Amino acid sequence: MKRFAPLLVLACSLAACAFASSVSADPTQFGLAGASASLSTNQAGAHPDFTTNFEVSTDPQSNANAFGLKRPYAATRDVHIDLPPGLLGNPNAVAQCAVSELETFSQPGGGCPNASQVGIVKFYAYSLTQAFAEPLYMMRPPSDESAVARLGFIAATVPTYVDVSLRSEGDYGARASVEGASGQQEVVKAETTLWGIPAASSHNTERQTPEEAFNGATSSPPRPPGGTPAPLVTNPTRCGVPLSVDFAVDSYQEPGRFSTLSAPLATIVGCDQVTFSPTLSLTPSSRSAAEPTGLDAELTVPQNESVPGVATSQIRYAKVTLPKGMTIASGAGDGLSACSAAEVGLGTRGAAHCPGASKIGSAQITSPDLSRTIEGAIYQRTPIKGDLFGIWLTADELGIHLKLPAEVHADPVDGQLSAFFEGTPQTEGIPQAPVSRFSLHFRSGPRAPLAAPDSCGTYYAHYEFDPWSGRAPVQADVPMRFDQGCDTGGFSPRLSAGSSSPLAGAFTSFLTTLVLGSGEQNVANFNVILPKGISAKLAGVGLCEGALAATGNCPLSSLIGSANVAAGPGPSPLWLPQSGREPITVYLSGPYKGAPFGLVVKTPAQAGPFDLGTVITRAGIYVDPETAQVTVKSDPLPQILEGVPVSYRTIHVAVDRPGFALNPTSCLTMRTQARVTSDQGVVATPSSRFRVAGCRDLGLSPQLSLRLFGKTNRGAHPRFRAVLKPHRGDANLLRVQATLPRSEFIENAHFNTICTRVQFAAGKCPSGSIYGHVTAVTPLLEKPLEGPVYLRSSNHKLPDLVVALKGQVDFNAVARVDSVNGGIRTTFEALPDVPLTKVVLSMHGASKGLFVNSRNLCAAPSKARIDVSGQNGKTRRLRVLLRNGCPHGNAAPKFHH
Repeated sequence: MKRFAPLLVLACSLAACAFASSVSADPTQFGLAGASASLSTNQAGAHPDFTTNFEVSTDPQSNANAFGLKRPYAATRDVHIDLPPGLLGNPNAVAQCAVSELETFSQPGGGCPNASQVGIVKFYAYSLTQAFAEPLYMMRPPSDESAVARLGFIAATVPTYVDVSLRSEGDYGARASVEGASGQQEVVKAETTLWGIPAASSHNTERQTPEEAFNGATSSPPRPPGGTPAPLVTNPTRCGVPLSVDFAVDSYQEPGRFSTLSAPLATIVGCDQVTFSPTLSLTPSSRSAAEPTGLDAELTVPQNESVPGVATSQIRYAKVTLPKGMTIASGAGDGLSACSAAEVGLGTRGAAHCPGASKIGSAQITSPDLSRTIEGAIYQRTPIKGDLFGIWLTADELGIHLKLPAEVHADPVDGQLSAFFEGTPQTEGIPQAPVSRFSLHFRSGPRAPLAAPDSCGTYYAHYEFDPWSGRAPVQADVPMRFDQGCDTGGFSPRLSAGSSSPLAGAFTSFLTTLVLGSGEQNVANFNVILPKGISAKLAGVGLCEGALAATGNCPLSSLIGSANVAAGPGPSPLWLPQSGREPITVYLSGPYKGAPFGLVVKTPAQAGPFDLGTVITRAGIYVDPETAQVTVKSDPLPQILEGVPVSYRTIHVAVDRPGFALNPTSCLTMRTQARVTSDQGVVATPSSRFRVAGCRDLGLSPQLSLRLFGKTNRGAHPRFRAVLKPHRGDANLLRVQATLPRSEFIENAHFNTICTRVQFAAGKCPSGSIYGHVTAVTPLLEKPLEGPVYLRSSNHKLPDLVVALKGQVDFNAVARVDSVNGGIRTTFEALPDVPLTKVVLSMHGASKGLFVNSRNLCAAPSKARIDVSGQNGKTRRLRVLLRNGCPHGNAAPKFHH
């Protein structure tokens, strides 16, 4: 893509070189003795004649030839002439000569056609008796595309070729090279002139044949080349910067040891006369809202190729900003790889060798200096910190090896995309070459790299192109319309949740999955209310707390599960974690935001070649103090990472630590409920049916002991203690009703201080309202729960008895107290479906005693009636001896069913 002709130039030097075995001077003294370069005009974009000269050092001790030339220290082998960037040549401006034609120069009617001559090469050799002014021809480029252009001439009698390549390892200027020059002459100096307009009539008398040149002719009869004159050489369109032509030569005696010189070139002026009027069109491959889409970008730059005019400025910088709402589609990262600078061949003249999986698009480049449109590719660049989404634009055809980087910036707040083409430090911008059309095609389909806006409408992109001429940039807006699939913006998430092993009372994994359709509003918060009775064995599980929780560096002992997340528009969202990548892990934390426990979800946001960092999401685990039902409330979910919107499609969490999650022992049909809030504030409440089986296989045989302490005489106020020991493996208790024998009445006179409901809710019950103490041991927790027993105001005749358990979780068990047949009856109606190992209830006596002996307890034994119901629907009635200080009151309790 560089007008590569400067080329030409010089190869000329061409004539380079001869290797003569008679050379006996010190070859280490060989090198360039002088060099120069000139333009016939330094008007920006004009079409000058371009002349270069170089001369090698000679041995002053040698004899001079007929021209007064001394012998060179060595025979010139290779000549390289580097033109400044932007000094261009168009190989297609004239007819091209085949190698087979040039090599027939000595045959009648042979040689290159008159119309292919583009200049003159004059060279002087020590071993020759005369100087030669040979015609320089435009040749057909080599078939292996090792060069972008080729020039040819006859060095005395030897066909010599000048290959022109681009410095793709640097500034993309042209290099003209003669390599392995003829060893028949000892070249001392050479001058090459490349015509800016080869078909100009002023050159008609310079179109001599190689035979005429060999015979010493310096002019010929007028020979018009025919056809329409076209520019061959074009000046840079950048003004005011120093320019130079760099020469390098080596010798046959010391190949590879190059001598170099730099010759200044006139500074380019007149950039105010250079035109620049690019336009851009952008067409999405899909016009459906909220779906993945590719993008076709068509850049058109009208070129002035007229002979009397000046060329159009090349583009130096390009910036394209896509509409707001058009963002990176995260699904594009699935299966994508990246191409490194080494793989693309940055800094080399080789072809790009990027992995096929890193290709995200194709390109076509049309230039007046190229014989045809060349095909290129767009690759994902290997991400670097602060530059995740860069791309490579490459082309490896017609001897061109283009590696053009582009930065793609995603706004960290709204994801709006801007692409910057600014070249490399060596090029100081986009390489200076005339491009009339530049077409980029980013791939389409489910893995397309872009996501369309969420709703239909006409959106506007913005472009800004800066010219090398330094004039004002060209800016404009480009419309992009999305008018299909417009039924977006709803919010109807679906919930699926349940146990992997639905056996009552068994340990299980608990799985929760939230699913949304493409184009729906995004999830901002996700809270889940678990079915009653779903619990977890926290005993023995570590906790992730403090700085560890903030960073996700949680101990393995706190690991309780894993997660999978799908994000992105369209039918093929990106699933995390990807194969072979770090998993998404779920850890148990200590208290969080008023909850007794929490979750730490650690998500390594890794997809394809991208690493968007580690995302830590926290959630509180709240336990209802009346029902023990668990609610998990998440913090706001991240909506954008490094400029990439996270459009959640599936959130799947598996709490699958062995021996952790526990099924209820109730087989009632229940539901897992969720409260999901969208990023636009819409609330949805999806739910999922939940039910376990096998409840009737669970037993119900709790052990209970009751005891009074203190005086046994009538009117005494004894202390009371009840010890409940459920049988391991039984169904959990739902209801417990204890009816004391008529030997114990309620002492209404001791109902002195009652805690109101308002005080209780605020945690400010007066100490006088405490009438006992309770301790509950559960296999789910490390430590027992314990707390006071309050009398709390009630809607019933008598105050309620409230057991306020405190510990790793808080729970309140409320019992209704009433009198039946003169005896005391206490009923816990709805106990939580959690396993208990032991419960000890102690009630005060004496002045705080709520019981009063209605008779002397030693007169006869007394038994309480205990009615229990299990969560599995089974019931039992127990007759429990009310033990006391009397001899017969200490007998072992007897249970009756």
